[in-house]
Amino acid sequence: MSHPHQTIDLAETLVAMRKQESTSYKCHDYLEKLGPKLQDSPRGVSSHGVHAHDPSDKHFLNPRWREKICEWYFKMVDHFDFTREIVSISLSFLDRFLCAQQQGEERAPTTEPQQAQLAAMSSLHLAVKLYEPRKIKMSSLADLSRGHFTTEMIERMEQMILLTLDWRVHPPTPLQFMHLFFKLLPLPEEQKQDFFELARFLTELAICDYYFVTEMPSNLAYAAILNALEFRGSHGAAPISARAVQEFLHEMLRVAGLHCDSAIVSAARTRIREIYLHSAACPKQGNVLLDSPQGVADRENKYNYSEQ
Repeated sequence: MSHPHQTIDLAETLVAMRKQESTSYKCHDYLEKLGPKLQDSPRGVSSHGVHAHDPSDKHFLNPRWREKICEWYFKMVDHFDFTREIVSISLSFLDRFLCAQQQGEERAPTTEPQQAQLAAMSSLHLAVKLYEPRKIKMSSLADLSRGHFTTEMIERMEQMILLTLDWRVHPPTPLQFMHLFFKLLPLPEEQKQDFFELARFLTELAICDYYFVTEMPSNLAYAAILNALEFRGSHGAAPISARAVQEFLHEMLRVAGLHCDSAIVSAARTRIREIYLHSAACPKQGNVLLDSPQGVADRENKYNYSEQ
């Protein structure tokens, strides 16, 4: 159990972060008005870099395009050995920029394929520049574009992104919320780390899904933790007492104001489960993630949770 003063500080931090995610850093569905071809498969990203689309392709900006951008971000941060949270930050920049460009404009610049690709590349460079001690040379990114973009174009787009976002470049991320939520989980640090790694993995799968663009990072983080708890239990690994889970659920409601059975959290858990089941990492063995978070505490025998 956290010290009372630490719990108060944690609650105040969470209130501030949750206010940020629902106001200054909130993103809306910027693909909604792009028409019936929203689900068309794009052709935009390879493992080598971000390519401009055919100028005649009017429906390139869709969930699959964003997913490929996210995958490219992960490849880049892993290649350069940056923290993977850079991907969440880059996506926040890109999503909010595209959202602002789509709102109130009949023909926003980023509805053109090449400009959207440039915005994606510039968002990554900006995130690295702000959050990593080591940098990516702008010339290296320009080379990855295979001649489509120059360093000057990337620099101009960065300035456009900063101005459009009104310099709001410190988004609350799912991982930040996760670190705070895990302070409320009454487990030894070593055991807690096992759950944290699994929850972080589920979060990394989820952020590539356009569904979570409009969802609060706090809900995504909590849903990933709940799924991680059930995932581990259903495989008989890392036993955790029903009492400990119940205490965690209670503290999350009391300190963070999040209910495990709320419609939003439940929907997020279902979506994460679907993403995981379709991922290459899923072992495809039985019922991996179950549907009621309260069941983590209520059905400990079924999930092989310890009573100690």
